[in-house]
Amino acid sequence: MSELVSSSRHCCFRPVTHCIFELDGLLLDSERLNTRAVQQILDPFGHIYGFDLKLRCMGKPSPESADMIIDSYGLPLSRTQFQRLHRLHSRDHLGSVGLMPGAERLLRHLHASHVPLALETSGSRESYDLKVRPHAELFEVFQHAVVGGSDSEVKRCKPSPDIFLTAAARFKDPPEPENCLVLESSLLGMEAALAAGMQVVLVPDPLLSIRLSAPATLRLRSLEAFRPQYFGLPPF
Repeated sequence: MSELVSSSRHCCFRPVTHCIFELDGLLLDSERLNTRAVQQILDPFGHIYGFDLKLRCMGKPSPESADMIIDSYGLPLSRTQFQRLHRLHSRDHLGSVGLMPGAERLLRHLHASHVPLALETSGSRESYDLKVRPHAELFEVFQHAVVGGSDSEVKRCKPSPDIFLTAAARFKDPPEPENCLVLESSLLGMEAALAAGMQVVLVPDPLLSIRLSAPATLRLRSLEAFRPQYFGLPPF
């Protein structure tokens, strides 16, 4: 699959004025850490964290994903026990999660071009703070961050559009949803962005089938392949 969409298709993209970025899996290489922590929990029970279940968990708040994993494998654990084990296996690494390829270049370019940017995550404030701390200077490009797992205004989690509508409403000059471009890595995030009336660039796990990602406005292998001019934004 080509990293870039064909020229016959990108003529159909709508120009936008604002961008909303997902944190985990798109900007930060944190999904790999999460997968490793879950597998460490499953190891004593002889289970393998399957890709289909991982896809369904990506983009969900941690309590919901914990319940799904416990139920799927019949684990003799409560949600609280699962989350405690997950923190145990991941806490030493949360503060050293690296950036995904192309993330810094794109963020700095859009910020220098005066494109308003927002950040969103379904995680908790505690997890968010630990992961972004090493990248604090870079993340100053965002006008705000919506931390869905700790935000009372985000009533429903993805695939409901709440987190994206909240992110749009909190810009200094709140745009209409159709003027926002969402950049996501999960299917739930893609569905939520589309439900909000926004275009969505999906940068998913490469194992994700093209069929499942078909509703996305554009699918890319990496942020390095993103071309801002497709959406009326200043080119590199």
